[in-house]
Amino acid sequence: MSQAVPWLIFGKKFLQISIMSAAKQHHQQPTAKDAVLGGQITPPLGGVVLGGIAGVKQRFHSPAIASRIASLREALNHGEAGLNLVLQGLQDHSLSVQRTALLLLWRRSEPHVRQALADYSQYHLFDIVDTLQGHASAIVSLALSANGRILYSAGADFSIKVWDLGTDRNPHKLIGSIRGHNHRITSIALSANGRLLASGSRDKTIKLWDARSGKELLTLTGHIGYVNSVAITPDGKTLVTGSQDTTIKLWDIKTGTKIRTLRGHTSLVDSVALSPDGKAIASCSWDTTIRVWDLVSGKQRWEFIGHSARVLSFAISPDGRTLVSGSLDTRIKVWDLQTGKAIRTLEGHWGWVKSLIVSRDGKTLISASYKEIRVWNLETGEPIQVLTGHINLINAIALSHDGQTLVSGGEDSNIHIWRVP
Repeated sequence: MSQAVPWLIFGKKFLQISIMSAAKQHHQQPTAKDAVLGGQITPPLGGVVLGGIAGVKQRFHSPAIASRIASLREALNHGEAGLNLVLQGLQDHSLSVQRTALLLLWRRSEPHVRQALADYSQYHLFDIVDTLQGHASAIVSLALSANGRILYSAGADFSIKVWDLGTDRNPHKLIGSIRGHNHRITSIALSANGRLLASGSRDKTIKLWDARSGKELLTLTGHIGYVNSVAITPDGKTLVTGSQDTTIKLWDIKTGTKIRTLRGHTSLVDSVALSPDGKAIASCSWDTTIRVWDLVSGKQRWEFIGHSARVLSFAISPDGRTLVSGSLDTRIKVWDLQTGKAIRTLEGHWGWVKSLIVSRDGKTLISASYKEIRVWNLETGEPIQVLTGHINLINAIALSHDGQTLVSGGEDSNIHIWRVP
């Protein structure tokens, strides 16, 4: 297994050498052989290279990418003026320069720097930094701890693998394997506090596990078809499950007893999710609809109709105002949860849209389909980036709370870790 690439790059300090006196003495401008703010970067044609922050700024405006990168690495030695120059680097037309600026700023704590990083979309810089292999067949579901450190992956091989994603300088490694289902696992969910893991399976059961030890706590039965999706309320008290039998069931996690059954879909329920406040349940089905239910009363609030084929995935924005759905029709639809109306349709995938995530700031949508992951500006619908690396359908994606780590898994049995390299 390859080691994750360190995120922070430290550049060497460049030696500032005054060349003005030599230039005057010889009545000529510096040449490429002269020492220039680091000794390796050619001075601008017909100009004199300056020292200090003036020299750094001069190199930052050079057409040479290497010169601009070198200037950013030295800029932080020059106080606020240098810091502002690095912030400007986030807007450079070169991705290499942007990456350098991002890595130099990442660990700084100044409020205006943190705000600039929050406003900056880093996803166009993402690349695969590691690939995890351990499942014998397709990856079908992923769950990531709040701190982005522990990853749970469910496979068609009936197992759940537990991975330590390590730190910037430590390798990712397999630390556990959980078994108990006697058929393909379809979905896993992790509680907000990271202590409870739920899994659903084609064996028609739901199992609750101690997420830290892997010990089985409860087995829930009641569905008469495959259990396709599981979700845990934010308070960790209620489990919601969707099934091939077209129903949605609510369970008391502490006792394992069934609370109620929601009926309305006319075909299998493929996925369920909860609003951030835990008061609403959303479900999508092969009947091409998305339905929103009140958790307490069990009454249906909305029915969204707009896809021309089975709805396979969806996600709810952190503010609870927007729902995004993905379908077999290759389209993504954005819905207003307050009015029940469609806002826009996103097109670009040419395969099934199998998994969706909305970033915690609500600005970015990430979608997974055949061989590719697409990143979108959720507010405008504009595409940001296409990430490629899988060789087959991608079934699941997960994003860390800080947005620094994206994980994907699919039919090729690989789990890719995406970060800014």
